[in-house]
Amino acid sequence: MAEINEQEVLHIANGGGSLSEKDLTGLNLHRAPLAGSDFSGSDVRGTNLRGANLSGADFSNAKLTEANLSEANLRQANMSSSDMSDVFLIEARLFATDFTNANLTGSNMRGAHMTGGVCLDGASLVGVNMRGANLEKGTLRNADLTVAIMNRVNMTDADLSGADLSAATLNGGIFTRANMKSVKLRDAILDASNLENARLDSADFTGASLKRCLFMGASLQMACLRDATLVSSDLQGADLTLADLTGADLRGSVFLEANMHWTDFSGTEFDDGV
Repeated sequence: MAEINEQEVLHIANGGGSLSEKDLTGLNLHRAPLAGSDFSGSDVRGTNLRGANLSGADFSNAKLTEANLSEANLRQANMSSSDMSDVFLIEARLFATDFTNANLTGSNMRGAHMTGGVCLDGASLVGVNMRGANLEKGTLRNADLTVAIMNRVNMTDADLSGADLSAATLNGGIFTRANMKSVKLRDAILDASNLENARLDSADFTGASLKRCLFMGASLQMACLRDATLVSSDLQGADLTLADLTGADLRGSVFLEANMHWTDFSGTEFDDGV
């Protein structure tokens, strides 16, 4: 793999050449104009790309471990199958960015702007920091988000079907109309989250903390809420057909007009608010 310096990178990029399969480890490319550049298969570990213009760039199969991409413009960039573990993406612009099957384990995406249909399908996001990130209309199908920190995340109209968010922290999250069919949320914390009209069929909330959550109009057919805490949650008009709430704490929860056909309430704790 050819090793090059900062000046050579800018010269090649400005001339429309390829930076594929190059060694860019540790370079300082802060705010560099690199839109549309081809970094596929390159080694970009530890490189400083803070604030760089990387819109439309191709980083597929690249190594970016510990790179700094905070505040970078990655609009419509291709990051598929790249190794982005422990990368900094704080407040990065990720409009319609493709992270399919990327490894983002331990990365910091706090406050990142991920609207426009960002794709994280099949990505590994174990332990990722997504506090306050905007993922409206994004896709995270079958993504691994175990033990992720995602307080106040916005996933309105997002597709998280089949994703694993076990033990994730999602306090104050917005999941309005999100597709969360078969999602795993075992032991997750979603206190004060909004899941109105979300599709949660066959979702697994075993042991989850769901205090003061809004589930109005949500579909929870065959969902598992065993031993979950739903204190003061609002499930008005929710569809709980065949849902399992065995051992759940339902004190102060509201179920007005909810569909509770064949719902299992065995061993639940509730009061007059139910």
